[in-house]
Amino acid sequence: MAQYEDLFAAAKAGSKDEFVRICKENVAYIAKHRIDENGNPFHIAASKGILLPALKEIIKYLEEDTKRKVEKAEGDKNWGESERLKEELKCNRKYIKDALCDKSYIRDNGRMAVSPLYFLDPAERKEVKKIAGIEGSFICNRKFHLCLYIIGAIACIAALCLSLYFLFLVSQSLALASVATIASGGSTCLLFKACSGIYGLYDESTIVTDPDAMQLFKNGLAPT
Repeated sequence: MAQYEDLFAAAKAGSKDEFVRICKENVAYIAKHRIDENGNPFHIAASKGILLPALKEIIKYLEEDTKRKVEKAEGDKNWGESERLKEELKCNRKYIKDALCDKSYIRDNGRMAVSPLYFLDPAERKEVKKIAGIEGSFICNRKFHLCLYIIGAIACIAALCLSLYFLFLVSQSLALASVATIASGGSTCLLFKACSGIYGLYDESTIVTDPDAMQLFKNGLAPT
């Protein structure tokens, strides 16, 4: 049996120690999928209630192990190895982020695709995001992007109105007509993105209150 298959088995058994041990061997196992399994190992670990404690141990191990190896490499003046180890840590953290954000778990007869975060309560979700570094900088924040879309849409609409005003009062030149066309297209695109962003934020904020998921937590059962 392949080791990443053992990771599924460890998650199903709710064995945190075994789950952590296998992840330490190769973090890339968490991103594996199987035809006969729904989602990745993090989905199952989350539904079994072991994701948060396991993730804490995995991240701590990766950081401490990398730090120890980097210090040794730099002590030996092996700068190439030091950079390789640092890059490897970045890749491993990316594996973890991708696995946590992976919406490949299908539930409700195909009507919903969810990430491992779906099976966590709000407090756990917040802590997992913090540990994994999912909360990005302000520039990468979805709400910030949404504000930019809305401001951009307003600016485009204002430009559209202004261009149409001058087009009506002054002339019907090709330049003003082009400005009106561009502004119209831009405002439509940005409004669409803004609406999509609002829907995404609403979906993210309400998904944790799903009664089926909360019942699973109370009963300690894996989702079906």
